[in-house]
This record gives sequence, C-alpha cells and structure tokens, in this order.
Amino acid sequence: MKSSIRSLAVGAAALLALSGCASSSQSAESDQYPSKDIRLVVPWAAGGSGDLSARTVAPLLEKELGVEVIVENRPGANGSVAYNWLKDQEPDGYNLSVMGVELATLQFQDYDIDPTNYAPIGQLLAGPGAISVPVDSPYKTVQDLIDDAKANPGKITYSSPGVGSVWDSPMQGFQELAGIELKGVPFDGSAPAVAAAAAGDVSFSIDAIGTQKTQVEAGKLRYLAMLTDERDPNNPDVPTLKEEGVDLQNASWTGIMAPAGTPADVVKKLSDALEAAVGNEEFRTVIENSNLVPTAKNSEEMAAFLQAEADRYGPWIEAAQGK
Repeated sequence: MKSSIRSLAVGAAALLALSGCASSSQSAESDQYPSKDIRLVVPWAAGGSGDLSARTVAPLLEKELGVEVIVENRPGANGSVAYNWLKDQEPDGYNLSVMGVELATLQFQDYDIDPTNYAPIGQLLAGPGAISVPVDSPYKTVQDLIDDAKANPGKITYSSPGVGSVWDSPMQGFQELAGIELKGVPFDGSAPAVAAAAAGDVSFSIDAIGTQKTQVEAGKLRYLAMLTDERDPNNPDVPTLKEEGVDLQNASWTGIMAPAGTPADVVKKLSDALEAAVGNEEFRTVIENSNLVPTAKNSEEMAAFLQAEADRYGPWIEAAQGK
C-alpha cells in the first residue's frame, strides 16, 4: 500500500514537473510570438466590407507584428465554414479569422457554432446599413415598397449575405414594424447579394452603405433609405428608415478572433497590434472612403459586445423561426 502511495506521489511529482516545463515552454513560445506568418481567414466571398477590411488591415498588422499576414477567403454556410475551420486550429495565434455578427447569431439556428470556442481579438469597423433598389425600380420611397408588399405578401424579394446574418435578421424587425411579409434570398456574402440586386434579380438589397456604394456609383442601384440614427452626411438626400415611418437602425461590424485557448499574452499582442492598425491613417482613409466607420475595441470589449449582439439578434431570429 505504501509502495503504491509512493508510486502515485512520484507520478504526481513527475506530472507537475512536466506541467511546469510545458507552462515554461508555452510562455517562452509566447514571448517569441510571432515568429512565422499568420493566416487571416475571411468567412465571406471577396468584395464585401469584411474582405475589404481584412485586406486593408493585413499589411498594417504586418508592420506591427513583423511577419506576413496572409489573407484567405473561406466563404460558405453563413460564415460557419471558416468558423468551424478556425476552432480546430492550434490556439497559438497563427491562424485567425475575421468575424461578424454571425458568430453571435448562428447559435440560434441549426449551426454547430458556439461563441465560447473563440477568443475575440478586437474590432475593425462598423458599417451603417441601407436599403437599396435597382436603379429602375418603381419604388421611390419605403412606403412604395411597403404598399407593394402588402398587396403581394411573400412575393417581394430581398437579398442578404445569408440567413440569420447581420442584414437578414433585422428584416424580421422590419416586417413586424411595417406589417408585411417579404421573401429573403440568401447569398454567401455581401458582394454577391448586392450584385444580385444590381442585376435586378431581387426587389431590393439590405447591406452596409459602403458595400452598396460601388453599385450605386455605377448607376445600377439607388439608395432608398438609411438604417442610421441620422442622415448619412455622404448621402444627405436619402432619408433614414425612421423618417419613413419604420423605427429600425442597424449596422454591420467586422472583428478578428482566434481559437479559444490562445494564450492571454498572444491575444494581448494581437489586440494591441490591431488597435494600432485601426488607428492608422491609411486604414481610416480606405475605410471611411467606403462609407464604413473605423472602430477599435480591445479583446475584452469585443467579448462583451459579442454577448450584447447575441442578446439583440436572438429574438429576431427566434421570431423568424416561429418560436
């Protein structure tokens, strides 16, 4: 019996020693971080605001961190393709993903996405929203759209970056407030969703002002209303949705995250680098010229914000599901 206890004690001591070595080794590795290239995955197709922010911030992160930051698009399934990929990566800070509100909302749908599997690094930007229509649309006002939807319930279509996405979910609130029924047409990302509206494949688009800007400037789309508290200074002639009788505001946002379990000091290094990059004049110029708002949040602020977004979007999604 004493021999067994002694063996257990020796074994425990050995485990503690190994644990100490592992801890020291991890600390040493963290001190040297980063020592190789970092991969930054975008969960949407190229061309949207999330892709723009990643490709704009990557070279600035390179300057801050001293290693190359490689941007890679992994679109699909409302962002869950990239999110599921990330959670299976080593939590060492070398594999990151851009994130949007879908990280907070997919848990309310039939997706195996748990926000606790990720470590938020920080925020990049916010993208105030707008409703736009094909340039030759008969809708001159939001009321025109509402009237048509009431006359044709379930037949008026809108494009979104995906079911339950940052732009699809608020449409549940829009329909409730306006007393109408619409038909959502989901795409894998903002770029193809906006392009579908520009081509006249759907009745209207709801997305970030900046994401729709190129198609508006090309004369293919026309802003119908802004989902902002006040009129957009770059588009002063376009009314807010609230002015049109529907009190609804919404903005997309883009952040960066790592797998859960990433060492705290690595998260801190990444968060500090990201905050510096977002504050860089080069980043701010590109983002502001795209009608987006550079927005910095550190890792702790981002985690709290993510929970607040889950609390806000959850009821919309559940209402859409009839819960």
